[in-house]
Amino acid sequence: MKIRHIIIGIGICIGFLSCSTDTRQNFRIPALPTPDRKHQIEIGIASLTDAVQKSPRSANIYYKRAKLLTEQKNYTAALTDLNEALDIAPNNGNYLFARAKIQRQLNRFEQALSDARRAEVLGEDTPQLYTLLGDLTQHKRQYREARLYLNKTLQMAPYQGEAYFYSGTLAAKQGDTTSAIALIQQSIELKPRFLDNYIELTNIYTRLKVRDEALRYNDIGLRYFPKESQLHYMRGGLYHSNKYLDSAMVFYKKAMLYDTTYYLANFQAGLIYLKWGNNLLAIKNFEKVARQNPKFSAINLLLGMAFERAGNLDKAIEQFTLAVERNPSDWKTKGRLYAAQRRNGYYKQYGYYPSSTNDSVAGGSSKSVAFSPDSERVIIDIPESRLEIKSKIDTTKKN
Repeated sequence: MKIRHIIIGIGICIGFLSCSTDTRQNFRIPALPTPDRKHQIEIGIASLTDAVQKSPRSANIYYKRAKLLTEQKNYTAALTDLNEALDIAPNNGNYLFARAKIQRQLNRFEQALSDARRAEVLGEDTPQLYTLLGDLTQHKRQYREARLYLNKTLQMAPYQGEAYFYSGTLAAKQGDTTSAIALIQQSIELKPRFLDNYIELTNIYTRLKVRDEALRYNDIGLRYFPKESQLHYMRGGLYHSNKYLDSAMVFYKKAMLYDTTYYLANFQAGLIYLKWGNNLLAIKNFEKVARQNPKFSAINLLLGMAFERAGNLDKAIEQFTLAVERNPSDWKTKGRLYAAQRRNGYYKQYGYYPSSTNDSVAGGSSKSVAFSPDSERVIIDIPESRLEIKSKIDTTKKN
């Protein structure tokens, strides 16, 4: 009987415990939702801004705010904060390394390399620093030093994807395309969400004219980074070079949508509009390029052509004049300027254009165009946000 009572008692206790557990579960307060990362950064920056006002000589506060600003991609403001931090603590290697990374993002290679080397001298000893040094020394064509830095990175962190990526770009710069592709593919296996992998492989295969592979890696990149303007621009370029102009325009417009400052996309879209005879939209796109980058090659000449085809010879002459001032040795542009001036003078004197030039003024003829966008896509050598691959030797082809 005693044993039976003991068993019943244990059962009752278990029942109470079970009910108690259920009660706690039913009345458990759910975890409060955490704000998204963007909102967290905004809150953090606001708090650190208040802290700066209270302690304007605290280098660490500037450094912390610079890290959040960097995450926001507000590199100019982050650089200002790091300058303040280094003004207070000039020998802090961590601050110098952070500033070097921002200078690299802004394509200020000399300043970035100087800061990174100072950080190394001051005792910074991390794989990330040596990876950055391996990247920056490539831009100075110090290939042996770059190789030493990247090897050091891989000794310290053998699974760091970025080190394989920069080793790949180094191989490409030295003409070893096969090794470059293999190393960047290794980088993708280790770090598939590293954007530069897809940009560089798209770039390499485009240069090798292996269009299917270029499209494949570009497509993978767009799956990970659907709002990355550079990938959309490169996709547009692949279609443009194969004369699929409608498809090219779709991707150029996406590049402009996700980055309103992407003047290269405006430029290529302007060329397509010029080819289609839509002179007003060509002018609109070329004018955006001229505003965003007044020193852009050939923009005045192309604007002059678009205005000429639209029948606005005064504006065309103005743009041709600017193009000649920029490049006085360009005799073809001088010839176009002279012809436009003569036609304009004839019109003002007689009230109509000479019959032999009516088609040209109206936009029907482009035979005398010195710089014709009608035949092929125009490619302008502009440094990209990352390394530009210029292979001296194509090792994928047999001699």
